[in-house]
Amino acid sequence: SVMLWLLLSCVHAPAAPPEIPTLEPTAPLQRQGLSSELIIEGPLVERLSPDDGADLVILYGGEERGDMDHCGCPQRPRGGLGRQQSYLSAVQQRDQPVVFVNGGYWLEDAMGLDGHPRADIPAMNQWMVMGMEQLGPDALNVGYNDTAGLTSMGSTSTELPLVSANIRGGSVKPWVVQEVDGLRVGITGISVPGLSFLETPGFEIGDPVRQGRQVLEEMAAETDLVILLSYREPKAARKLAQTGLVDVVIDTNLHRESYPPVFVGEALWVRSHFQSMRLGELRLGLNEGEIQWAVERKIDLDLQVPAHPEQTTLLRAASDEVKAIQLEAFGREL
Repeated sequence: SVMLWLLLSCVHAPAAPPEIPTLEPTAPLQRQGLSSELIIEGPLVERLSPDDGADLVILYGGEERGDMDHCGCPQRPRGGLGRQQSYLSAVQQRDQPVVFVNGGYWLEDAMGLDGHPRADIPAMNQWMVMGMEQLGPDALNVGYNDTAGLTSMGSTSTELPLVSANIRGGSVKPWVVQEVDGLRVGITGISVPGLSFLETPGFEIGDPVRQGRQVLEEMAAETDLVILLSYREPKAARKLAQTGLVDVVIDTNLHRESYPPVFVGEALWVRSHFQSMRLGELRLGLNEGEIQWAVERKIDLDLQVPAHPEQTTLLRAASDEVKAIQLEAFGREL
């Protein structure tokens, strides 16, 4: 029936629960100098960190899945590109050395029963790209879901800084370098390969450990600090973290709880929050590129964090177009 088709066309393949690797610290606690904070209340200005002399601030999120808006949760809806941009702008206005990254699955890949992207998906992804361009991340990890999202728009190329060590195609680069106050920050990413029988035309997905190590070795001479973005590949990320070629691992893997940061090998390991409902903020004290201390902060992006007006304008236009497509294709809004 039509209703059955509508229901099936909107359903994602069930996501397996995230695998939480055993991340036992591999350095003495006094060496680590780690602490964590969870900020869940107060106006935006009160959620900002006091000036602690951090040499680098890494803001990170992930798994928006093509949705520029908040999570839509009935109680305390959180997330959204508008709130991300408000917090990012507030940190930047304090003249702090900031790098902003996304761990993956930021586009939508939902398919209809005909095996093609659902009718509203190309428009959703095109608006998401515009929202991300407005937000201005320094690197976006390409997860295997994002490859279908990119092809849904009819082009796999974009001006956005897409990175992946084990996904090739379109405008994806193996790694990028951002210079922040004289510090050369290299950023790359890996992704779980996904299902072999659901390959995306125009993209090749390889082994995250083998190709990840190759890219990290290329980066070694050109960077002072290396960030590895891992989309649903904790085992591979752990192996790469223990090579001594990685300084920070950002693990994006359906995490809905807050976990303290730990060292794995010489790499500092943190986890992004699902749908960027909480924005991650990692503040690092460095000495010649080596981490001396770290404070990881998780900031709830709730109603007390106002949405940036430019993102709000984009969101309204996106919502109007997507709803019109859904009404025409499905007879109702999804």
